[in-house]
Amino acid sequence: MSQTDTLIAMEKAEVGYHEGFSNGHYNNHQKFSPAVPGLEWSQDQSWCQTFQSWAFQQAGVKSLAPVTASCLTAVNWYKSRSRFSYYPAIGAMVFFGPSGGQHVGLVYKYDADYAYTIEGNTNANGSSEGDGVYLKKRARRDSHLYGYGLPKFAEGIVTADPGLKNKPGYTYMAAASSRESDALPVAEVEEALPWVSSSQLTWAATHPTAEEQAAGNGGGTTADDVALVQDALEKVMGAAPDDPHSVFEAETQELFERFRTEKLGHYEADGHGVPSTQELVELGRQSELFNVRAGSSPVAGQPWVSLNQVVWASTHSAQEEQAQPGGDASPKADVALVQDGLERVMHTDVADERGIFETATQALYDEFRRTVLHLSGSDAVGTPGMQSLTELGQRAGLFQVRTGFPVGETTGGTGVDAMGQIDPKQVTFHRYTPEGTLEDWIAQASTAAGVQASSYWVKGFKTAVARESSGNPNACNLWDSNAKTPPGFSKVKDFGDGYLHDGRIVRLNGALTHFQCSRGIVQCIPQTFAQRHAPGTSVNIYDPVACIAAAMRYVRSRYGVAIDGSNLAKKVQQFDPNRPPHWY
Repeated sequence: MSQTDTLIAMEKAEVGYHEGFSNGHYNNHQKFSPAVPGLEWSQDQSWCQTFQSWAFQQAGVKSLAPVTASCLTAVNWYKSRSRFSYYPAIGAMVFFGPSGGQHVGLVYKYDADYAYTIEGNTNANGSSEGDGVYLKKRARRDSHLYGYGLPKFAEGIVTADPGLKNKPGYTYMAAASSRESDALPVAEVEEALPWVSSSQLTWAATHPTAEEQAAGNGGGTTADDVALVQDALEKVMGAAPDDPHSVFEAETQELFERFRTEKLGHYEADGHGVPSTQELVELGRQSELFNVRAGSSPVAGQPWVSLNQVVWASTHSAQEEQAQPGGDASPKADVALVQDGLERVMHTDVADERGIFETATQALYDEFRRTVLHLSGSDAVGTPGMQSLTELGQRAGLFQVRTGFPVGETTGGTGVDAMGQIDPKQVTFHRYTPEGTLEDWIAQASTAAGVQASSYWVKGFKTAVARESSGNPNACNLWDSNAKTPPGFSKVKDFGDGYLHDGRIVRLNGALTHFQCSRGIVQCIPQTFAQRHAPGTSVNIYDPVACIAAAMRYVRSRYGVAIDGSNLAKKVQQFDPNRPPHWY
């Protein structure tokens, strides 16, 4: 029997197995964790990936999959070996949820619409409480299904990925099944849950009622997402918030914090602030009402691609594209990265000249939107959009996306005046949980702001940060002359640390504060932060990378600081350790 059939037979024999049951609930106690050397610790925890590690071991193909209890680790393992696809294959591991990190199964059959799987730590009725090993029928175009890891079986692997046609070790078939699938019953397909956006919920949690209500309803808007969260809180907590349905205000925040402490065991600092992506994932899982699209942050250090430059290239002739100057920030460089991303994700060479966006690149980009992102109609054709281009960059692991001016509309060539301005009302005020060091933040901000990383920037910002916020990214000045709400603005729900005139600090926890308060690690006001916002960075003023990057762009523009920061201390006294503090 082939390695593929041996593996599937091993898992098929476990269908019907159930974990332990105690105190009225299934308890995640099962036989697989103790049987996998190195995973004994995972007993009594979610075990869908542990079951897969056990099966590969028992089938004698342990080297073809990672030994791990983490779905996300398994996804990255396959990606690092260029064995990941967005099409099913016989014997492939299929991953679910944001970045594939929530659940996993094994494919034993697929057709044009469905992947048929064997999964551990799941159930027959689609509820959140897994209890055993089951056969499942998964819609291939369900947005909850992330992608597939392709084991390198000795006999090769049968796949629906058209980009792998005629490549060694792969056999292309539009529909296929294992010999072990004979006589297996077919489970009913599970109805897909709606999706909520963690970004939209963050916005709602940090903006006043009037602005939330002005955002409107329908089609996955902020109001729809908030309504689903409120319904989920009512189902899980047994109580409904008193806020209007679809408006995230104090009562919804209070009930969410009860959910944190009572259901997730988060206390003190972890029990406050805006909902995190992982907390929303847990609420969706426990309520069985929604899935969460996380919108993960781009990886620091990856090159930037300008959406506007890619759009420009896609709407201009090859001759006009070739006439543009070269360089790392040119349209040709951006298009080349997009082409590399398409080739990596779609396993297909782009026939156009490298760096030139013509018909072959457009056709493959449209295919990516149809088959990987499951878009249709007008959403699957035409010039690239921010969402699809960002998805391509993240899935390929090659680039981040910013807006930027189209070709021919930049000013000065230094990047200081490159487009990045946002509406001040888009700024958010949610608490930042520190990750990394000040040096890390300055380095990342340098990249985002388009300046040369140097010791001048590091020394200057270390001085200013100590003077402006004492190193606290969440600092909010509640008392100086900036602390007011100008006409046309509203007070905002703030989750920073409020600094009072007498030196005391209060944890704001969503309290209303004046819009124009100086905030963040270098104390920007929201209007300046918005005007000098660096493309690709967070719109959260308490994010130190975004705040520092905006400040870099500000001092470059207002004071004429050099791109390498060599005259920063001379031009701006607040950044000079040899002169006394002074506002900037």
